[in-house]
Amino acid sequence: MMAAVPPTAPTSTQRPWWHALTDLVHGRIATTASGLERALSLLVVGIRLGTLLQMAPSLAPGVAVSQRPGLYLASWIAAAAAAVVISVLALVRQGPLGRAVFAADVVLAVVLLLLGGLCVPTDQRIGTWIGFQPGNALGALLSGALVRGLGLWVAGLAVVVVADVAFRWAQASSDNASTVIGNVLTYVVLVSVSRVVTTYMRRVAADGDAARAEAAALARRDEERRAQVALHNGAAIMRLLADPDLDDGVRRAVRQEAEREARRMRSYLLGRRPDLDGDDGDERGLVALVLATTARFSDLPLHAALDLAEGVRVDGAVGAALDHALAALLLNVRDHSGASTVVVHADAEATPDGTRWTVTVHDDGRGFDTDRARWGVGLREVVHAQLTELGVDVEITSRPGHGSTAVLTGAGARVESARAV
Repeated sequence: MMAAVPPTAPTSTQRPWWHALTDLVHGRIATTASGLERALSLLVVGIRLGTLLQMAPSLAPGVAVSQRPGLYLASWIAAAAAAVVISVLALVRQGPLGRAVFAADVVLAVVLLLLGGLCVPTDQRIGTWIGFQPGNALGALLSGALVRGLGLWVAGLAVVVVADVAFRWAQASSDNASTVIGNVLTYVVLVSVSRVVTTYMRRVAADGDAARAEAAALARRDEERRAQVALHNGAAIMRLLADPDLDDGVRRAVRQEAEREARRMRSYLLGRRPDLDGDDGDERGLVALVLATTARFSDLPLHAALDLAEGVRVDGAVGAALDHALAALLLNVRDHSGASTVVVHADAEATPDGTRWTVTVHDDGRGFDTDRARWGVGLREVVHAQLTELGVDVEITSRPGHGSTAVLTGAGARVESARAV
């Protein structure tokens, strides 16, 4: 069945950046690598604007208690501006920060920590948002945890930790040493976990993209194979009909087969299953099926020996594929072999697992070297691939000057009569 190809959905980079928030609310961000980067950009926005909201109530009291109110106000405005700029950049980029932006953000956070030692009272540097500098630095590091490049991230973390210790050093004492150490470790733990989780999510997204690409390639290959199976026999028949030297008797037989293949091709092009009679799930008699197929090749010197398979029935899907494969084999005989005799033999035997049937097609034509010859679509797809998918074994042997033999063997068919085989 030919599936209509849907219009290509816009990728994350094709969509305007202001749609990111609505996509997040409605769950429309793609579960792809590009979709993940877009989601991470929203995470950066959430971290930075969330930090800014936590800083906001501290502005007025911080200016009031600071020993250098002007420096404190300038530092606060710089931190707020950085939060807004980083958020806008993340939305516009629809992905995490670049390395240069991360480096500039970390430098500013370090400078603000060092300046905080001049404008934040000592007793406000631990446990309050008046000393906003550590919270701002943590936001910068969490944003940078999404940046690609391990070396730059490690360097940024180390510099911020040193600057944070310098910021809190004046308040460090035996009473609050554990708090100071815990705050420093907060940087290391939170930022490291964020980095590990982000890296893992990127790997999952990349694997998902690779799996989708592989599935799409397999789907294309399957559709190509189905087209080859559906159209091969018809193409071979049209080539025969185009031969001006074709015998009139052969031409009449080929025209009958052409009508059948035309219906098959039309069904395929209309998006319906191209298989004809019997592909409705009902079992079919093996002998009747083979007789019906060979009857369409009355121009060939064909002899059918089918008595040993009387009473055997096959699944409808197997029957339709077998009919198609037998037709492809006989088309090859007609088109290439120059055979004087073609024998189609059917047999069946009881096994502990049920019944195994065998259909053999042999011609005494010119044959070919199976080790050197490259199989065409007929043998490769219509006969071998189509039947093996349904559990039918296929063996094709040939030698130049000694004809060709195809042996098709299926398992699980049912014998209705008690006739010995």
